[in-house]
Amino acid sequence: MTPPTPLPPTRPRLRLDFYDSVILLSRYEETAVTSYPVSALDVAAACTKLTAATGFLPANTLFWRQNGSVTALGIYVPARRWTVRTPEATRQIPLPPLVFAGEGRNYVVFAVKRRPQDGQAQLYRAPCPNVGDNGRICPGNVPFPVCSEQTIGQALTLFMEGSHFNDHQAAYKCRAFPDDVRQLWAQLESKERFPLGQLVASRRRLRALL
Repeated sequence: MTPPTPLPPTRPRLRLDFYDSVILLSRYEETAVTSYPVSALDVAAACTKLTAATGFLPANTLFWRQNGSVTALGIYVPARRWTVRTPEATRQIPLPPLVFAGEGRNYVVFAVKRRPQDGQAQLYRAPCPNVGDNGRICPGNVPFPVCSEQTIGQALTLFMEGSHFNDHQAAYKCRAFPDDVRQLWAQLESKERFPLGQLVASRRRLRALL
């Protein structure tokens, strides 16, 4: 027996149109069509029953995003004293405010002069060895955790106080000692605050991390 020929579809009840800058949802009523923009997250939730929530975020969180199962998170770290280690000495020194961000097991760090207020905030090279010009931290043997709301503080402490800072990528991190920022560290032990005039501007602004 020959199966019946399927009837041609009638006009849709709902339709999504994806454009470069917007997603439009169209509702087809009996006598009218109504269209309005919807968010990509709403579309994903409707299709997959996905519930997205940040939960409790760390203090001074600057941004949070989820790429599939990978969390990207950036925090502001106020100026403070840190216990840092080099092959020659262990020192307690003041360092400037920092922006510390992670995605997966990859982390970046930059210095700032004050808490960023928007994406235009200038980023400066962190006055630390073992950090590339792009802010990328060289992990060495430090067991950095996968970035999450619960672990980013641990990653920051591991980098600042659990690392042995050697001469790798120690140049061009301050103005007074362009060859090796650790020479500045030796002078900072007696200082109350990091001299912000020593910071070297990077080519990035905060929006590059967002």
